[in-house]
Amino acid sequence: MKLADPIMRSADAQNEEPELQTELSSFPLAPQALIDALIHIDLAYERKCQELNHSRLGATHQYHLLEKLRVQHRERREPYVQQLMALQDELRTKGRLP
Repeated sequence: MKLADPIMRSADAQNEEPELQTELSSFPLAPQALIDALIHIDLAYERKCQELNHSRLGATHQYHLLEKLRVQHRERREPYVQQLMALQDELRTKGRLP
């Protein structure tokens, strides 16, 4: 395994969801679609973390790459979480949630 492989996989994984990102910005997704997207993002993040943890990279390099993954993970999740929160607020306003 080359040192750049985890980074390249990370970049490739970010490009796996361009359709979801486009859908999210174009029109609201159904709650289940938002949850499914979050699950997909979280599973991809966990898989990349495991790959890095099992790599032969030095501890310092591993730490920095894991930190970069954490930041990317939060950034990728944020729009979906925001939309779910907006849906929750809307449902509360309509009296459908406690």
